[in-house]
Amino acid sequence: MEVGISSVDEVTGDPSTGKAQTEHEKLQAMVKIAVHADEAGIDVFAIGEHHNPPFVPSSPNTILGYIAGQTKQITLSTSTTLIKTNDPLK
Repeated sequence: MEVGISSVDEVTGDPSTGKAQTEHEKLQAMVKIAVHADEAGIDVFAIGEHHNPPFVPSSPNTILGYIAGQTKQITLSTSTTLIKTNDPLK
C-alpha cells in the first residue's frame, strides 16, 4: 500500500484572518509540503491541473519538475489532467 498527498491548491482566505495567500506564496507552500512529505517517507505527492481562479496550478508538470529537484524519494504525479485543454499526443 502507498500513502500519498493529493492537492488541488486553491487560493482561499485564511479562516482566522480572511487574508488569502498570493499565488507565489501558494506555490512556495506546495513545494514545502512536498519536501516535508518526502522527508517523512510519504510515497506520493500529486497536484491537480486547473486553469481558473481560485486554483493555482495550470501547469502541474512544471511545478512537479521543480519539486523533483528538491526531493529524493517521493513519487510525483498529476492528480487531475484536463484532456480538453491539452494536446492528446503529448
